[in-house]
Amino acid sequence: MSLVGDLGLKRRYFWSQTSGGCYPIDAALGIDGGAVSPGARRACCTLGVAQDFAQAAEDLKQLTGIRVSKERLRQIVASEGTRVAGVGEEVPPSWSPGEARVGLQGPTRIYVGADGVMVRTVTQVEKDKRRKDHAVRRQQRGKVGVENLQPLPRPKAGSDERFKEMKIGIFYDQSKTRKHVFATQGNHERFGVLLKRHAEAVGVKQYDELLSLTDGGPWIRNQILEHLQPLTAMLLDFFHLSEHLWAAAHACWGDGEEARHWAEKQLHDLKHIGARAVLAAIEVAKKKLRAPAKQNSLRLLRNYIVERWEMVDYPTALAHGWDIGSGPTESTCKNLTLRLKRTGMKWDTDNAAALMNLVALRESGQWNRYWQTRKIA
Repeated sequence: MSLVGDLGLKRRYFWSQTSGGCYPIDAALGIDGGAVSPGARRACCTLGVAQDFAQAAEDLKQLTGIRVSKERLRQIVASEGTRVAGVGEEVPPSWSPGEARVGLQGPTRIYVGADGVMVRTVTQVEKDKRRKDHAVRRQQRGKVGVENLQPLPRPKAGSDERFKEMKIGIFYDQSKTRKHVFATQGNHERFGVLLKRHAEAVGVKQYDELLSLTDGGPWIRNQILEHLQPLTAMLLDFFHLSEHLWAAAHACWGDGEEARHWAEKQLHDLKHIGARAVLAAIEVAKKKLRAPAKQNSLRLLRNYIVERWEMVDYPTALAHGWDIGSGPTESTCKNLTLRLKRTGMKWDTDNAAALMNLVALRESGQWNRYWQTRKIA
């Protein structure tokens, strides 16, 4: 399959008893990964990451003349996304440390963010039902003389839960115009390995300032501390802390003016005085409010702050001009999962990660660079 239609290739095949066989010319043509040229693969992936596969297949036919079924298109996109996940950190970044300088004479600064997002998956029960229905349809076709040319593929294991967490990492500069993004369906340890690799790819050690800005999740903090050192500072997203603070205010004083006044004062003090002032205000409130539920809400707020103590020094952060909000991370999570969360969609986790990593190439400004590494046939 190529951009100019289907082509028939006749080439030499080499075989040896020790190493097996191969078509050497396939690598030169860029089709050693399958019977689809890089140019056609790029066209398939461009449309496949933007819309559902049925519509993408129809648009592909109209725009390029390539005729492909929605299932074949899905397979092409998934295989290319899997390849991207394996070489993503090897594709040159779209920006360098020198471009991330703050102002004309300021330091070079890079932020790292991470988060988890839930994706609806195909369960094992659903897999078994689909395969059973497929087998019945094949039997029915056989009874009316329609031959099944190929056997059913080997069954693929389904998920044990309806939703699975995908992990996303992002590096970005102060202007938010430069990003480097990756995703994985693996656990926190796998995420840590990828975090280190991509950090080396973007050259974090060449920056004057390396800042972590996250929601404070334990697995995120642990992986950043293990794989990214030395850090200039670790910061807790101010919005996440404010959510906890407002929850405590509403639990103690309801939805009235008193709750609003207390919460707004603590948020102001967090930014301009420091977290010690907020802890002092919590202690004062605990002496006035004796109800067990109110005492518990204040205790939870205090513990949340203390457990992230090194991440809540907002006066110092603002004095240095550092961000205290993780907006780029949140927006990237949304962008990488828009395609996955359309009505009725369910995914195998590896296919979801494959598609997310293709989208990550676009988010990172690496889309063209990646395809330049693929010989266009």
